[in-house]
Formats: sequence, structure tokens, C-alpha cells
Amino acid sequence: MGGTGLGAWRDRVARRVGRWRGSGLGPSWVVAVSGGGDSVALLRLLHDLAPGLGLALSVAHLDHGTRGAEGEADARFVAELAGELGLPCDLGRWAPVRAGHFEADARRARYGWLAAVARDRGASAVAVGHTRDDQAETVLHRVLRGTGPRGLAGMPARRPLDAATWLVRPLLDVPRATLRAELARLGQGFRDDPTNLDQSRTRARIRHDLLPRLADDYNPRVVAALARLARLAGRADRGWRSVLDSLSRTAVVSAGAGSIVFDRDALRALPSHVRAELIRHAWRARDWPEAGMGLDRWLRLARLGRRPSGRYAVGGGIVAECSEHELRLSMAGGTGDRHLEDSEPVPVPPDPVPLPIPGAADWPGGRVVATLDPADPADETVDLDRLAPPLLVTPPSPGDRLDPLGLGGHHQGLADLLRSRRVPRDARRLVPVVRDADGIVWVVGHRLAHRARVTDATRRTLGLRWEAEGVAAEDRSPSS
Repeated sequence: MGGTGLGAWRDRVARRVGRWRGSGLGPSWVVAVSGGGDSVALLRLLHDLAPGLGLALSVAHLDHGTRGAEGEADARFVAELAGELGLPCDLGRWAPVRAGHFEADARRARYGWLAAVARDRGASAVAVGHTRDDQAETVLHRVLRGTGPRGLAGMPARRPLDAATWLVRPLLDVPRATLRAELARLGQGFRDDPTNLDQSRTRARIRHDLLPRLADDYNPRVVAALARLARLAGRADRGWRSVLDSLSRTAVVSAGAGSIVFDRDALRALPSHVRAELIRHAWRARDWPEAGMGLDRWLRLARLGRRPSGRYAVGGGIVAECSEHELRLSMAGGTGDRHLEDSEPVPVPPDPVPLPIPGAADWPGGRVVATLDPADPADETVDLDRLAPPLLVTPPSPGDRLDPLGLGGHHQGLADLLRSRRVPRDARRLVPVVRDADGIVWVVGHRLAHRARVTDATRRTLGLRWEAEGVAAEDRSPSS
């Protein structure tokens, strides 16, 4: 991409890379090249900028093993392009091993392989060709899945790939169309993957259907608007993390690889949502897994700052022990912490409790509330005439089955449902279950029964709601 000086967009990329180099990022970079237009444009640009920025580049290409001869042709194209530019090239091959998990597994394999290539090359960074359009697609995808504020920040321009390597995205503010126009000017070919057009994949539908319709019908600059939202959310997130760092110096007593100890008095002084974010911040600093840690679980952890002394299974493979002045979180079976012996008993489920209509039934950690003609958005609404009172709140029983809402009337074992919802074994015995004479109506916090659903024929409704101890109404959210 050489020629008669830098265009404005190329100048911005050069300044960004220069700042990274000035902040200590080393000169040896691996450029990940799929053969598509974005990654080819990235390679050509970095190759052009390398002498002035002191970069030593190599190229890496991973064949994902799904396109046969076309995938092999992509690898040859990338190797030939690297040769033309006088750059070393690493080629790899991966094959999917699980049906239905291709995108997540391929992403994990790709970044793991790139990190290994970087280590072998002594590189400090792996550069990838994500553009402003990719950022907009990422933000919109997360919105559709129900992201929180942190997810609105989209992809960061750089992040750690492993302990020694950064993943960098120099083109994150550049429109894809700009890159394609530059490749056309240079006469540089590329190979687009036709699977990117497969609209059975959510990401492809967003790119080729939803975003164009939003641009045509609502805002022709929707991609720029979403990218701007990501930048603003990223700045807000960085500011919020600075606040949490400051709070941690007071609230975190000690932290190791397998446990975190909080000062309960310091936690109690904070609002519930701040306690939850502070615990999440410390959790992430330990690099603990977050799979299955949704909003409800973070708020559950936050509530432990106000719970009586005791030991609780709180989900996500974490066990909590509350003493008078401390809250300790530990990875189950991870560190042999003397406060969390495997033989220590967990809370015993209470006896069944009647649930009046309307009325409430107390349960450890809160209560279940039944309301006629519900108006609270936190309520789970059921058809009152489909129930067979009286209602009871009970713990799960061996052999329990229900017809979960969303399965079209098919039945599922309650133990299987809780297992699929990643509720730890010890915590399952405390999950409250609302029952009538015909069986399960609501597994609290998880699923309603299909038979109790509201339909067009419904005349009377009943609202069911979980109210946690010490949690304000604005902290509550529907469970399913």
C-alpha cells in the first residue's frame, strides 16, 4: 500500500501502531491472514508501515478443515503472498471435533494456535484484521443476546492473548469498504470465504440482512453509530474498572489463585450492584471461568455480603464461606483451603411451605410471592385457572419431572434441568419449587411449567415472584 503518502485513515492506523510501539510493545509481530480482503489489506498496510515503525512481521494462516480443496487453496494463496512480500509464513490445520460447536471451538483453536506461533517466533503481538464493520456486528450481536454495559464496548483494540503476547486490531476504526477500495486500487487479489454468506449463522444474518435493513430503513450510518457506541462504552468501562480497583484496595483482604477474601463490613457499605461488580472484578483478576455466571449469580454472590454466617454453594464452581467479618470465595476442590473442607455440611433444605393466593412463602435467602393480576415486570405470569391449588413451595424431590416452558409440552427431569442450568449439586437441594396438586408449576429462578402458561384463552392470571433478602426491587429481574 505504498505510494504518495498516507491517506487519513492510514495515518490514523500508523499513529495507533506507533503508540503501541511507544508503550513498550515489541517489534516482532505475527499477522493472522485468512486470505480474505480484510486480513490481506492488514498485511499489505503493516508491510508498508513496517520500516518506519520498526516492525518485523511474519504471517500465520490456519486452515479450519471444513472447506477441503478450497481451504487448501486459501493456504497456498497466503503462503504465496507472504513469499512475494519476503515474509516468513506459518501454516496450520485444525479439524472440528464437536458437532454444533464449530464457531466457538474454531475461535478457541485459532487463537490458541496463533499464541503458540507467536511464542515460537518470539513475537510480542498477533495482529488481526477486524474492521469497524466487525465491531458494529459484534455490538449488535451482543445486544440481541441481552448483553450488559460491559458487552457494549465490543472488541478492544488490543487485549492480552496470553501471558507474553498481545492480540491487536489496528483496523478497528476503518470501514471494510475503505479497505476493499484500497485493494482494488492496488490490484491486490484476495479470497473471500463463501461460508461468510451462509445466513443460517447469526453473524452472517446480522451482516447481510439486519444491518443493511437498519441502514436502509432507520440510519444510513448505523455501522458508524454502533462503533461509536462501542468506543464510548469502552471508555466508561475503563473508568468503572478504575473505580473498582480503588474499592478493591479496601474491600479485598487477600487474593490468591484459588481464593478471594472480602471484608464484609466494606461490602455491606456498598449498594448491591456495586458489590456484585466488585466481586466480578476480583473474580476476573483471578482469571476464574465465567461460563454460566449470569446476572442472577453475580447478585447472589453480592447478597452473601449480608447473609448470616455459613457455607453456601453459589454456582459457577465456587463455594462461599461467611464469617462475622469476612466473605471467602474459593474454587471448589481447588486449593485445599482449611475453611472449606469437603466434609463440611451445606445448608439443609427446609420443609414445604404453603403459598397462599395471594400471599408469600418464606425460603432461605428470600421469599416466593404470589400476586393476583400481576403488574410487576419481575413477575412470572401463569394462568390461574390452569392451576390445581393449594400451592406449596418445596425443595426438589428425587424423580421430579416437569414440562418446561419452551419445550412444547415435552417432559424433563428436574435434576437434568438444574444440571443443564449449571446449578452445582450441593445448591440444587435448596432451589425452591412451586407446586400444585398436579405437580411442578415453577422452578424458581429457572423455568415455568408449560401447562401453566398464559394463552389467548387466559381469563385470570397469577404472578409469581422471587424476592431476595435485602435486594431492592430494581435489582430483581425475570428468571426466564
